[in-house]
Amino acid sequence: MRCLKTRHLPPESKRDSTTERYRIPLLDESGRTIGYGDRWWTHRVRDGPDGPILGQKHAGITIACVDQSGRILVQHRRHRIFDKVWSLSGDTHPRKYGSRRVESLSEAARRCAREDLGVVINTWTPRLTVSYSARDPRDSRYCENELLYILVAKHGGPLRMNEKNAYGLRWVELAEVSKDSQTDLKKEPVDRKYAPWVSTLFSLSSKEVEETFRVN
Repeated sequence: MRCLKTRHLPPESKRDSTTERYRIPLLDESGRTIGYGDRWWTHRVRDGPDGPILGQKHAGITIACVDQSGRILVQHRRHRIFDKVWSLSGDTHPRKYGSRRVESLSEAARRCAREDLGVVINTWTPRLTVSYSARDPRDSRYCENELLYILVAKHGGPLRMNEKNAYGLRWVELAEVSKDSQTDLKKEPVDRKYAPWVSTLFSLSSKEVEETFRVN
């Protein structure tokens, strides 16, 4: 992959008032879009006849910035759901505002990088999809139930963290994330360092993980 040019954005004076009004894609078990739902309702645990129902299956995106040395940028999440866990470089969903078409994966990744990291990265490569579900151990009202798309880009330049979405950013070696996410599986969910989708991703074979984050 070629090295990507980035430019930095001026600070936002205030958040777009339409941010709260988007919907996200709802999916059936085969991964087909069957409609669009409110993002908070989609993540709510509901009572079912056979026990808790972990929300509604939906499309999710996590972006991964990889530098020239192969390190991954990880983000300490500041969020209502799965707060204070480490993820990859940023997390989002394809958004649909009103009657407009839903964002493509690349459009959502570019927006996520702009909003969370303060940079424009125009080219994102979809590398992998994983399906997982998990209940938030810190707030049992919420959960994730996603078909998650992992998009990767090369970037090693300056960043401007959005303090509304993150407590911190770090560049880490792939082996460190792999080791920590595997250690997490031996801990109680509330004590785990990484988000459950990171552990799901790093539970794949080492070859699949390396190929996912390989950039040229």
